[in-house]
Amino acid sequence: PGRRSIGVGAVPATGKPGRVRSVGFSEGWISMRLNIITYNIWNTERWAHRESALRKFLELFRPDIFCVQELMPKTRDVIDKVLSDHDRVHDRLPGWNRESNIWWRRSLFTESEHGAVAVHIADSKYRRLFWVRLAAEDRTILVSTAHLSHQRAIRELKTGQSPRVGETNRIIASLKRLASPREPVFFMGDFNDPAGAPTILHEAGYPSCFAVLGLVPDTTFKCYPTADVAPARRRVKTLPRPS
Repeated sequence: PGRRSIGVGAVPATGKPGRVRSVGFSEGWISMRLNIITYNIWNTERWAHRESALRKFLELFRPDIFCVQELMPKTRDVIDKVLSDHDRVHDRLPGWNRESNIWWRRSLFTESEHGAVAVHIADSKYRRLFWVRLAAEDRTILVSTAHLSHQRAIRELKTGQSPRVGETNRIIASLKRLASPREPVFFMGDFNDPAGAPTILHEAGYPSCFAVLGLVPDTTFKCYPTADVAPARRRVKTLPRPS
């Protein structure tokens, strides 16, 4: 239905805040089981064919917390309708409506505060570290998402240097600054990186949800379109060669 991407675990919580699996955590003062999903909406590419798939996905898995990347107003409105028992961040900053947002189940959480930190992600002027602090009973959790730079950016192809290293380190610094003492932190998103970013996060105390559960993540890139595309034309779009 779209491009779902790697989620990264919580501190001090454990579990899998990515894809479609439930997570549970208990830290002395709060105990609950949550279904947390991260999903790259893929803008409005082939939206006429994919809208029904996204609707069905949300109806089937019913996330308690839902983080997205490559959001657009049209796709945001569909999610609002399907997740009618959820709230999300409402903010004038364009990135909340044209890149990422976070939905949460209204019966479980209320918003305490939210923000978007400029961590200098190269691909888009809308990308930030988007976060919301959610209250459950008299305690809170910090939920956040980001979309890191793509591997096929011209500058990376020319130099071989990954901007995701700096982006990840700036995200880690921001999360440590934002988190309250002993507050569970969930960070998820589209990292465009199967090794570097997850390793840096793990070493900083944010283990991959897959590592925690001893699972190997499914491949989500490169992937090939399968809806209404002739077999001979199923290929990943190539970018111009760097000069």
